[in-house]
Amino acid sequence: MVGSLKHPVAPEQLQLGKPLAWNVFDNAGQLLLCKGYVISRESQMQVLMARGLYIDESQVKTQPPRSNASSAYDPFRLWEYVLDELGVLLRTLRIEPEFLMQMGSLAHLVQTLAERSPDTALAAMILTEQRRYPIIHSLHTAILCELIARRLGWDAHRRTSLCCAAMSMNLAMLDLQQQLCSQRMAPTADQRRDIQRHPDLGADLLRSAGVTDEIWLAAVRDHHERIGGGGYPFGIGNPGEEAYLIQTCDIFSAKVSPRAARAPGTAQEAARALFMQAQGGTPNPYAATLIKEVGIFPPGTCVNLANGETGVVLRRGPSANTPLVMSLINQHGLSYSTPLRRDTSLKTYEVTSVVPRDKMRVRFNPEMLWRN
Repeated sequence: MVGSLKHPVAPEQLQLGKPLAWNVFDNAGQLLLCKGYVISRESQMQVLMARGLYIDESQVKTQPPRSNASSAYDPFRLWEYVLDELGVLLRTLRIEPEFLMQMGSLAHLVQTLAERSPDTALAAMILTEQRRYPIIHSLHTAILCELIARRLGWDAHRRTSLCCAAMSMNLAMLDLQQQLCSQRMAPTADQRRDIQRHPDLGADLLRSAGVTDEIWLAAVRDHHERIGGGGYPFGIGNPGEEAYLIQTCDIFSAKVSPRAARAPGTAQEAARALFMQAQGGTPNPYAATLIKEVGIFPPGTCVNLANGETGVVLRRGPSANTPLVMSLINQHGLSYSTPLRRDTSLKTYEVTSVVPRDKMRVRFNPEMLWRN
């Protein structure tokens, strides 16, 4: 579509169960959907519309009508769409004819969230619930990978492969991962066997679904391998950079997320575990970059302030330990009717401690806080 005029596809021009009348492209001119393709799910339609769809005027004799519908960017709706669509795709990849296209679209949306709403995305990781944990955890890992890889200067194509790998890293153990999330006992022998084999089986499933991207496949296959050996499933000693970055973000996200058998850890505890996780005598090269990116007190963390107030971190600040906080509870333990913004780089409002979320004495609506 290079050099051609682009016209946006209006929501009313897409109908479930009916073939498309034209080829559809993204804003960069990449072909997304071929003429005749049938969209079968509402979540699929919403994800595609959130990405932005265009047609080439040379495909039609008359210009399609422009939509008057609001296309305002909404990170919360977009987050839910990505979760819904990813959940469906990972469970239907063997019968989904457009699996590769759809995963590429989701990777693009992850990159959009990371670029436009990083604090909201990070808060979602801290405030996550166990519902749909396997899908949510994969999305959290993809967001972290995208943020770190962009800080490291990785190119867009490489980051797309990385996002796809992070979203599909646990493809072969979705049900087991959900079970383990709520299980209070140690994994059984059969569960440990399935855990050990899931990276290789996941790569095989992706290959059978048409994935030929070797960066994507190798990252899924090797994301539990360790530098110098000792990982699984093959015990290789030189996993690729993508696999190692996914492993780093996987560990961090898992440690700050809740489990039935334990409370979630803090970002400091997760970071400490990564710094101590030397492999082959080599410190984790991504640990410092991760902390620089997410901060010591990531968005969504509940904290006490020096003036006696308690609040929640809204956004990252100019340094890792000086976030912007919304105070929810005053010095006397009473809730503010309207949360107050506090700059923790000021000594009066500096963070003194982290409050476990189950110890917070007030409920708050994340959408209300992060929409402002």
